[in-house]
Amino acid sequence: MKITINQYAKALYDATNEKPQEEIEGMISNFLKVLKKNNQMKLARKVMEKFSDIHDAKNGIVQVEVTSVSKLDEKVLSKVENFVANKYGAKKVILKNKIDEKIKGGIILRVGDEMMDSSVSRKLEELGRILVR
Repeated sequence: MKITINQYAKALYDATNEKPQEEIEGMISNFLKVLKKNNQMKLARKVMEKFSDIHDAKNGIVQVEVTSVSKLDEKVLSKVENFVANKYGAKKVILKNKIDEKIKGGIILRVGDEMMDSSVSRKLEELGRILVR
C-alpha cells in the first residue's frame, strides 16, 4: 500500500506535536530515513508543505500573500491582517508583501487556494471584456 503525502504529513504532525525541539529533530531525521528507504525522497518538500498547513490549521495560523504595486505601509498591513483574522477566525496572521508593478494598483490577497483580486489590472480586464460584448 502506497502512503500518500497527506498521510505522511499527518503522521509527522501527530508524532511531533507538543514535543521538545531535540525530540522533534530526531523524529524528522527518522522520517527522512523512512522516505529514503521507501524511495520517496522526492515527496519530502510536499510533505513538509502539507505538514506546515496542518500545523497552521490546528494552531489558528493563517498565512497571507499580499501582492501590491509597492511596499505597503504598516497601517494598510494592519487593516489586511484584521480583515483576514476576522474572515478566517485566525489567532495569528502571517503576512508576506509581494511587489508586482504589473497589477498597476490595488491589492491581491492569497490565502491557501483562495484569491481575492482587487487589482487595477483585473478591473481593467473586466472592463475590456464588458466593452467587447
